[in-house]
Amino acid sequence: QGRQRSFLILKHLPTRTPPIELPKMSISLKVWFHPSMRLPVQIDAEANPFTVPASATVVDLMDMCEEFFEKHTAEAGTPLELQINVLWNTKDHKKALNPNEKVSQHFASGDSFGVYGDVQPAIFREPPKPEEEKVPVTILTGFLGSGKTTLLNYILQEQKEKKIAIIENEFGEISIDDALLKQEKKQLAEKIVVMDNGCMCCTIRGDLAKGLQEIIGDIKAGGTIDAIMIETTGMADPVPIVRTFMSSPEITNDLRLDAVVAMADAKNLPGRLDDKVEAGKVNEAYQQIAFADKIILNKLDLITTEQAIAVKDRIREINKYAKVLPAIKGRVRMDELANIRAHDMANFVNEDIEKEAESTVVIEDGHGGHGGHEGHGDGHGHDENCTEDHGHGGHGGHGGGHGSTHSGGHGHGHGSKDNRHDVRVNSFAIVKEGEIVPRKLSMWMQMLGQLPEEKGTIFRIKAILAIKDHPFKHVFHAVMDVSDEDDAGPWAEGEKKINKIVFIGKSMDEPFLRSAFEAIVDATVTTSQHMSL
Repeated sequence: QGRQRSFLILKHLPTRTPPIELPKMSISLKVWFHPSMRLPVQIDAEANPFTVPASATVVDLMDMCEEFFEKHTAEAGTPLELQINVLWNTKDHKKALNPNEKVSQHFASGDSFGVYGDVQPAIFREPPKPEEEKVPVTILTGFLGSGKTTLLNYILQEQKEKKIAIIENEFGEISIDDALLKQEKKQLAEKIVVMDNGCMCCTIRGDLAKGLQEIIGDIKAGGTIDAIMIETTGMADPVPIVRTFMSSPEITNDLRLDAVVAMADAKNLPGRLDDKVEAGKVNEAYQQIAFADKIILNKLDLITTEQAIAVKDRIREINKYAKVLPAIKGRVRMDELANIRAHDMANFVNEDIEKEAESTVVIEDGHGGHGGHEGHGDGHGHDENCTEDHGHGGHGGHGGGHGSTHSGGHGHGHGSKDNRHDVRVNSFAIVKEGEIVPRKLSMWMQMLGQLPEEKGTIFRIKAILAIKDHPFKHVFHAVMDVSDEDDAGPWAEGEKKINKIVFIGKSMDEPFLRSAFEAIVDATVTTSQHMSL
């Protein structure tokens, strides 16, 4: 009976109900090149149809056609490149199509699209090398006597099967023990590049880049280098060295900055951090701790348990996210020093970056602070002609073309109780669901580049961003006044578009930075969510 009633009901449904149309999954199109382009190669459009997803945009079709053209002309023995300027449906040659509109709005299967553009000889471009195939570079910092050379020898001894190149400074006098260690190091290292004309951060644009290029040349000539260690002088600020890797594609095509590792002398570090610094100059020990990705707390056998706890807490006041490894004579597990990938933006999506920061503030009284980057003096024997920026001042321009530079320091000198001030080392994270409007993102990055000094100094930013109408996760990384951005993996089907950003710095105005970021997220796209860490 049930089946019969069902049949009767269906029989009386109105016959004028239109059939349900299934969505078109793809469209088949043919290309027509404008005759004025005078192509030197014959292209059979009938034999080379384009199968285009219905969801594709006109600019996607342009990309497909340009790739086809480049491949086809290369196979014909005349490699050419095409840059399409105008695309249209040949049924309506008077209407140039909007690159951002859907192909399905203007075409049906069987249609032809006309193209007009510039044709030029193809330029061979070596495909970019994946990050995991690049040679990792570790920057080893630490104040004089912290044990850098001892650690480096230990690494070389423990990893004899690896070919490790070393770039180091010969700066100032060394003790007999240091001389013996250096001799041992020379016997173990695959290659040593010595810069003997001053502080590494002063010669960063010359000797260091030249030394790295020398190693790259050896690799391309068939040599094998598994890793590179850069051993800085005890008084070197690591920021300019990091800057080189973030702004020198001729280096980063073959090398990747793996991490900044700081050696901390557990006995003497507190005194170094309390060293008096004149206005506009840098406390290098502070810089080394602040910008480290891992910190080795060395010489623990020389202090008490209470002192060890105190120095560890002091490190945490400056750097909340770097892992601190306890050590005596630099002995740590080798896997703690390899493949850290702290500066690999593609790896950000695999990290829980918002866990790196806690929304806490530490107050240090009675000693001078560290402003933003740009413009400290020559406080550690720099060449008088050095033009490299080492220290603190205003915050520089982020954004890889989005922002603009801003300098002009606001570092502070030391003070007594009559002239003391807060040095607030703080970090916080924002997690917000939604998509970011590209135009607003550009304005936000410009704002960071021109951050007023009363809003604080940003040491570092890590971010995973969801850009509106962009299928990939966009990663952003900034260290002081240098930044980089790139696409990581695609957003998975059904994955929530959640933006994550971590700020690490000094005296940052958290409510201001938080509200400024949240303002660029389009809350109408998805349900907005905010989480304080």
